Amino acid sequence: MFTRKGRALSRRQRTRIASVLALGAIVLAIACSESATAPTRAITAGGEPNFDLINTQTLTAAQGLLRTNPLANAVIVTKTIPSGGGGISVPGTDFQLQVPNGAFVGKSMTITIIAYPGRVVAYDFQPHGTVFLKPLKAVQQLGHTNWKQLHLPAGFYPDWAGAYFADSSQINLMSGRALINEFMPGGVNVGGATMTWSVPHFSGYMVSTGREQE
Repeated sequence: MFTRKGRALSRRQRTRIASVLALGAIVLAIACSESATAPTRAITAGGEPNFDLINTQTLTAAQGLLRTNPLANAVIVTKTIPSGGGGISVPGTDFQLQVPNGAFVGKSMTITIIAYPGRVVAYDFQPHGTVFLKPLKAVQQLGHTNWKQLHLPAGFYPDWAGAYFADSSQINLMSGRALINEFMPGGVNVGGATMTWSVPHFSGYMVSTGREQE
């Protein structure tokens, strides 16, 4: 029997304690359940996309454009852009982000671009989660990439696009294999050896050259 300071508790007190204990058991069960189903990393230890990742039905396998010479380290550029627009170039990557007039609210916005190290042509745009009033334009020069000698994995079809990924663990920085959340149509200028795509919101983007057949 429940007691407090040596005295027997009333029925009402016993009922209240039992209810609290029952609630605690329910919360513990939910917590254990969430822990058991926590998502794993999208890229396996071997470096390829993990197709057992929870909610992979919302992701699409893609192949990224590769640099001729891998970046040894990340390249980071930060620049404040006025409301009238401007551009940000990332040294050593052949990449530029163009911001049009009226793309955001306010007099200016400080934007950071991180070029990921490795072979894949991929970037992180910050501040994360920013949605623009007008889409930005990403321009990638192709001269120092494998764009003329593409080798897509079996079951993939050619498709150039700006590929949005929510987390960097979804891409392999060396092989370019990736699990993508959203594709932005891209255009390739063969004569000028450039690829462009629209950037409506910020986070990670990869230049995709092909995706898996559905």
